Amino acid sequence: MSADSRVKIVSLLGQRRPEAVVGLPESHWVDFKSAGPKGPYDLSLEAKKYELAKDVAAFANAGGGLLVCGFKAARRPTDLHETVLKAMPFAKQLVNTERYKGIIAEYVRPLIEVEFHWFEDPAEPEVGYLVIEVQALSESERWAVVTRTLSDDGRLVKGGIAIPRRHGDQTEYLPPDEVYRLVNSGLRDRPAMDLDLVVADGAAAGVDVAEAVIDSLVQKRRHELLACLPQPEQRPSRRRDSASLSGIEQLAAEQISRLSGIAASLPEVLSRDFRSPQQYRDEVDAYLVRCGPGILPVLEQAVALQRAPLSLQLVNNSDAMLHQVEVVATLAPGYHVIVAAPGSTPDLSQLPWPEPPVPYGQNTLLAAQVVPGLPAVGGYKARRRPSSAQLPEWARSADGLVIRFPPLDVRARATVLLPPVTLYSPAADGTAACRWTATCTNLSGREEKTLSIPVEQLSVTLPADADGPELVAR
Repeated sequence: MSADSRVKIVSLLGQRRPEAVVGLPESHWVDFKSAGPKGPYDLSLEAKKYELAKDVAAFANAGGGLLVCGFKAARRPTDLHETVLKAMPFAKQLVNTERYKGIIAEYVRPLIEVEFHWFEDPAEPEVGYLVIEVQALSESERWAVVTRTLSDDGRLVKGGIAIPRRHGDQTEYLPPDEVYRLVNSGLRDRPAMDLDLVVADGAAAGVDVAEAVIDSLVQKRRHELLACLPQPEQRPSRRRDSASLSGIEQLAAEQISRLSGIAASLPEVLSRDFRSPQQYRDEVDAYLVRCGPGILPVLEQAVALQRAPLSLQLVNNSDAMLHQVEVVATLAPGYHVIVAAPGSTPDLSQLPWPEPPVPYGQNTLLAAQVVPGLPAVGGYKARRRPSSAQLPEWARSADGLVIRFPPLDVRARATVLLPPVTLYSPAADGTAACRWTATCTNLSGREEKTLSIPVEQLSVTLPADADGPELVAR
C-alpha cells in the first residue's frame, strides 16, 4: 500500500473536502462503503458481521488498507475499477466502534490492529465519514482467517474457516488447494501443546451422613408439624344445684340450652377442620415418606458448600500462544458437582423442605384453602453469576461425571485459573482421580493426562441438645 495514497484520502477528509474523493478508484488498499439506515455494517445481521470480519482480514492479508465508509462506488462501463460516484455521509451514532472491535476480535484470527477515524461533513456537521484503518500482518503471522463461514441463507456457520485477501479492487478467497498446503506445512512445523492442570486451592468433599441423622431430622420435622394438633382440655368439675325445677321450668331450661348449643356450635362448625386429627397425622407421615429420599442429597450439598470451592489452574509450558483451550475433566460416577455457589453458605439447620400439608385447623370452610402439592426435596438454588461470566457445563456419561470448562486463551509460559467448582461424593478416599483432556484451535493434537484431587473427609452429627446438624471435619 502506498503511504502517500493513504495519506491523501485521510488528508482530504481532514481538510473537509469529501468532494475531492469523488472519482477516486478502489484498489488493493482501499475499499469504499456506502451506509444504509443502520450504518455501513448493520451488526443486527449475521451476514454484515461476516462482511466486516472478511473485509478486515482481507486487508490484513494484503499489506493493510483503508475501509472508507460514506461513499457510493460502482464500476462504469469505461472504468477498469470501481470508482467513487458520490459522497453519502451518515450519522455518527450509527457507528459503534466497540461492537466493531468485538466482532473483529471474535471472528478473526490472529487479532488484527485496526484504528477508527471520524471526519465531519463540511455542509452538515451532524453527519460525516468513517475510516477504518487496517494494519498489515507480519509474514510470521500470516494468514489472517475468518473463523466462520456464511451459509446460503445468510447465517454464520461454525466449524469452517475462510482466508480472504484483497486482489485489485475485489476480495478473493485463498483456493482450497492453497489452504490445504498451508495447513499441511503448518502442522509439521507448529509446536505441540504442553499443558498441565494442577489444584490451585480447595479440595473435593467426601461427605458422610449417618442414617441416625436423617431419622432425627425426620422426627424433628414430624414433631414441628404435629404441634398444631389440639391438646386435650382439662375441664373443671361443676357442683350441681340440688334444687329441683318444675315441669314447665325444666322444659324451658332444656329449650334454652338447646338453642344456646346451636348458636355456640355455628362458629365451631365453620372453623372445624375437614380432617380428623388422625387423618392429618396420616398426611404428615405420607409427606415425610416422600421427603425421605431427597433429604440425604440436599444435606450432602449443604455440607459440601461449607468448604471453599475447588480451583484448578491450567499451565501452558510451551512457547506458543494457545487459542480457545477447552478442558474436559472426567471423574468417577459417584461424584457430584455444583458449578455456582449460592450467595451465602447454607445453614445446615435450615434444610429446604418442600411445602408441607396445610396445618391442622386451617383446612376449614372459613379458610377455604387447597392443600398444595408436595414437590420433591430440591437442592439449594445457586445464584448465577452475571451473564458475561461463563460457567462450566456438566453431564453424566458411561465414564462418570464429565465437566466441560469454557474455552479460554492462554499465553506462552502463562497460567490461568479455571472457573471454580464444588465437587463432593458420599463416599471417597484420600484422593479423587480425575482424567482430563485439552484441545485448542491453533494447534493440532489432544492433551490427555490425569490429576489427583485431594479429598477432605466431612461427616455430619446431630447432638441431642443441638438445634440442627453439625459439621465435623475428620
